[in-house]
Amino acid sequence: MNGEMSILGREGDTKLIWSSDNADEVEHARKTFEELTKKGFSAFNVKKLGGQGERITKFDPEAEKMILVPQFRGGV
Repeated sequence: MNGEMSILGREGDTKLIWSSDNADEVEHARKTFEELTKKGFSAFNVKKLGGQGERITKFDPEAEKMILVPQFRGGV
């Protein structure tokens, strides 16, 4: 099974795809997830075909799709 991580940032939407059967790809995705969440990104687990997402705090190598969004700052 392939997983997908969409990372929203200033440069646009970056995608990271891994196969749950490939330990190196899973580890790279896990490290990316952990680095971004430590920087304040929020992570959501969603279904590829849509539906309600849920906020997550731990990497799930079996997730279909994750979306990571940076912390938003308010102000004028």
